[in-house]
Amino acid sequence: MQIHLPANYGRRYNESFSAIYPKLAKEFDIPLLPFFMEEVYLKPQWMQDDGIHPNRDAQPFIADWMAKQLTPFLS
Repeated sequence: MQIHLPANYGRRYNESFSAIYPKLAKEFDIPLLPFFMEEVYLKPQWMQDDGIHPNRDAQPFIADWMAKQLTPFLS
């Protein structure tokens, strides 16, 4: 599962960090899951005051999203 870092890490570091996920997925022939927080970021009411971390209201969405993404790999 991909993770995006906040912009304060710098463009070069963020680009290098983000490039790791597709590279590993290809190298190990594993699925590349999208970043779950993209939908959470669109709902300010789901974010803590720091603007980075989801709050408790976002947890049901996150749990449902994770279950939908991961369940196919459990069979």
